[in-house]
Amino acid sequence: MILSWEKIVPKDDPEHGSPCERSSHGLSVLKGGKLLILYGGEQVARTPLEPAQTTWAAEEVDGAWSWRLISSPCPPARVAHAQCVYDDSVIYVFGGRAGITMGEKAMNDLWKLDCSGEPGTETWSLVTPDLENGDQPPEARSFHKALCLGTTVYVFGGCGANGRMADLHSFDISTSKWRALPASSLLRGRGGPNFMTFDSGKLLGVVAGFCGEESNDGHMFDIASGSWQEEDMTKKLTGLRPRSVCVSASFPSLGVSVIFGGEVDPSEKGHEGAGGFANDVVLLDEKTGSYIICKPADDKPWPEERGWSDGDHVHDANGGGKLYVYGGLSGDDSNPRRLNDLWRLDIQPSK
Repeated sequence: MILSWEKIVPKDDPEHGSPCERSSHGLSVLKGGKLLILYGGEQVARTPLEPAQTTWAAEEVDGAWSWRLISSPCPPARVAHAQCVYDDSVIYVFGGRAGITMGEKAMNDLWKLDCSGEPGTETWSLVTPDLENGDQPPEARSFHKALCLGTTVYVFGGCGANGRMADLHSFDISTSKWRALPASSLLRGRGGPNFMTFDSGKLLGVVAGFCGEESNDGHMFDIASGSWQEEDMTKKLTGLRPRSVCVSASFPSLGVSVIFGGEVDPSEKGHEGAGGFANDVVLLDEKTGSYIICKPADDKPWPEERGWSDGDHVHDANGGGKLYVYGGLSGDDSNPRRLNDLWRLDIQPSK
């Protein structure tokens, strides 16, 4: 597998400049990789960004990228939400929190940002559950993960008022109904996991995450049977350094799933500080989830160590894939640093 990083420096918005440094945010790729949407997060630990910095678009036209502030009314400010893309044109955002502790000002609202129109017409709307007819969204949470397959949004784990969770929920976009799926009986509750598809979308996989300590275990959910596999992924993941709050994605056409960086040593100051971070690229077998290799940074352009970042991916026309990464937390307890850099990892099959 051939991996190459490129730093992208979009042109500033003529009026609003560019996004500030942030962590615990979301980044989504839409319109075949021509549009990136950056939403939410914190510049100061556990303090949601002001509306003037909340939502940005990065657009690529003829190879040149540019930033544009999305100034339309947005959801209540939050950090540590989960977001995913439906139909290459709509972003769903679930949960997050505006407070300091796990349960303080936690949310379980669902919003969507429609990006299907012309630039500048992006519109937020609240997706309201039908509580009178028994529709029950997942409990409020933060540092969970979400992904979209077809017309279904899946939400896993995170931190709630009563602690970390290992539950799984689905939201049917076509009917606007939530459904509670079985929780994993083999995983400890966790925040900041990697949540990816495996076996060409037949399986949902949870890999690593923070469950009181950094972990390197995992578990797979079979979508067709609606059940978790009998065995966890511990043996398959031998060699993976324990970690959480990474950036990850699966590339079925390449046969690999990718994990970038993350926190590998928790901070003694909790979320107020910065622990130890990685900037390696881990490759897993996309069909089985088995650990393949860890590729450390080399002397070519490469993003610095980070965690609490986010990213998204797209498949390119040449059979390869691209993983976009924005910002995150770096540094250490004495000097935590939030980042505002944008990178793209190009992944191509070996020749």
